[in-house]
Amino acid sequence: MSTAVAPGTRTGRINGRQTFGRAIAAEWVKLRTLASTWITSVIAVGLAVLIGAGLSIVASSDSKELLADQAPALMVAGITFGQIAMAVLGALIVTGEYSSGQIRSSLAAVPHRWRLFWAKSLSIAVWGFLAGVLSVLLTWAISAPFMGDKAPSFGDARVWGLVWGSGLGFATISLMALGLGFLMRSTAGATTVVLTLLFVIDIPLQIAGSQWHWAEVLSHHTPLVTSPALADPFNIARRYSEGAPTHTMAIVTFVIWAVVPLLAGWITFSKRDA
Repeated sequence: MSTAVAPGTRTGRINGRQTFGRAIAAEWVKLRTLASTWITSVIAVGLAVLIGAGLSIVASSDSKELLADQAPALMVAGITFGQIAMAVLGALIVTGEYSSGQIRSSLAAVPHRWRLFWAKSLSIAVWGFLAGVLSVLLTWAISAPFMGDKAPSFGDARVWGLVWGSGLGFATISLMALGLGFLMRSTAGATTVVLTLLFVIDIPLQIAGSQWHWAEVLSHHTPLVTSPALADPFNIARRYSEGAPTHTMAIVTFVIWAVVPLLAGWITFSKRDA
């Protein structure tokens, strides 16, 4: 026996209506249940901890007082290398869906593209921030017992500056890669662009800087320079040359490096067929 539904009566479908919060929850579940997420995250944290703790321990045992004083700052020496793995993850959560065709299922579940795009962005940013925070905390926990009186205490503002600065760096590089993933639909392509920005573009700018002032100024604002400055808010390493960005300027510059590809990816995703 069938039951007719009176005109204008609300059906149970209203309980399943799409919201931005539900889209974020779905993307978060998807992100943390992928094996690739955990593999790349372990590599990212592992690289940051291995390099940071190793250099901190070696520097703290050095007989030269100047190098020993740099030991706390060296805890974030591996952050840039950890960011490479986070860039792979940022691109992979997008390009993996395109390569498998799952992007069509995602769009069927979340038809509003802006909602899907920004839900993915927020999810990877939070995950990246947590990975960066964990990297510094583990580095401190491993290196502090070997650093003796050179080890900053857990409550030291410098340590927490390194913690949140590194988290911000991981989150930002993840967003940069995610935008490039939407733009290029290729994990290799997006990762190559990030690697170029992190390690390659600085070289020609430094060479050109000997001839042109604008190139010299720009060389102080590349991701290679702003990334460690971002992770070291108290500038305890004192390793930046004259003209290098302050921590505030590093935040602004590094965010711009991420926002440009992120917006380009958003525009491309909004207009291109899945």
